[in-house]
Amino acid sequence: MSEKIAVIGAGINGIFAAYYLAYAGYDVTVFERGDIDSGTSGRFHGMLHSGARYATNDEVSARECIVENRRISNIGHRYVENTGGYFLAANDDEAEFGDVLFDACRRAGIDISEIPIEEFARDNPQLKNARRAMRVPDKVIRSYEFVVSVAAAAHLMGTKIRTYSDVKKIDIEGNSVTGIEYERSGKEISEKFDAVVNATGPFSGKILERSGLKQTPVMPSAGIMVVLEGRVSTAILNRMREPSDADILLPYWSNSILGTSAVVVEDPDSFRPEPEDMQMMIDDMSELVPAVKIMPIKRYYYSVRPLIEDAGEDARTASRSFRIVGEEDLDDTLLSVVGGKFTTGRLVGEEIAKRVMHHFGTVIDLKDPDLDATLEAFEKRYASDPIISRALERRGTIDEEYAGIAEAYAISSIIGGKQ
Repeated sequence: MSEKIAVIGAGINGIFAAYYLAYAGYDVTVFERGDIDSGTSGRFHGMLHSGARYATNDEVSARECIVENRRISNIGHRYVENTGGYFLAANDDEAEFGDVLFDACRRAGIDISEIPIEEFARDNPQLKNARRAMRVPDKVIRSYEFVVSVAAAAHLMGTKIRTYSDVKKIDIEGNSVTGIEYERSGKEISEKFDAVVNATGPFSGKILERSGLKQTPVMPSAGIMVVLEGRVSTAILNRMREPSDADILLPYWSNSILGTSAVVVEDPDSFRPEPEDMQMMIDDMSELVPAVKIMPIKRYYYSVRPLIEDAGEDARTASRSFRIVGEEDLDDTLLSVVGGKFTTGRLVGEEIAKRVMHHFGTVIDLKDPDLDATLEAFEKRYASDPIISRALERRGTIDEEYAGIAEAYAISSIIGGKQ
């Protein structure tokens, strides 16, 4: 096809949109101001949600999550750890909330089962403070490896991925976009496109404003994660209550990640966590898991979520579902993503592609990427490249478990740097 599509943002939404658009036959270019998956998608806690956390207050998002949990587990099985998750009550109020949670999960199609507390305490003595326990199909996903492998699939179909390329402005003439202006390696560049996908998450409003358009209805919400040395459990631990701060403890490699908070911020680039915020999270989780008070803090990090502004009164009640916003009078030549989460990123990308296809009159059945075949083909194509060969040499060594990270860096360097 002759239509050229620009995708701004190389997080999970933008990369899946690029993949499906390339599969549909479009000439696709992705622009990212940093590395692939370096923004919100690469800064969450690592959970592939079952949807249980949202079942009681956001059934739409809960249903999206459980469907995508299964689909992404199939697509990216090598990057998903089927840890399972527990909802645990630390007090009587939380134990009582368990009945509401159980019924809501069943309505949303989420597998949930109650574990007799005596049995749970026997098998998990480090969690003896729990008063009630329920198991759900939460999982852990290695974000960077997964998103880069999808980017590799898009690349093999002709998608150009320009990392470290900061889009400054979307050009518009009449009732359609005509291209974008971006900076790369210190140079200002203009390029023509027939349609633009704005998948910049919490920054989506900024780029529209710079282009003379109205901002998207996005509510930037900052969340803090604390990385603790060691694992408390091999499963994900959730507080048995409505979504709130400090209600997840997740095993990731040899560490535990405690999350998260939710604070609305004006500028996603200017947020900085305060030490007391991290201490508050540790103190709260210690009611359920006393060990977190003595576990060494390795580091912290944060992300800024692009929540839908009019879908709730604050960052906790706002829906975790998503919306694809078309600009008035631009006839779907400019689409922006608002909301969503990592677990639903594939769905967002597919829905964007369908909107673009409808605009241009394209009819094709979209198929998910085969990431095993993708990596095999990529390694074969770039076997002589010293970057990829060096990463592959980690296989069969003492560090093989980390070889996937090395290979992801290599792939990103190759497809994002050689343009």
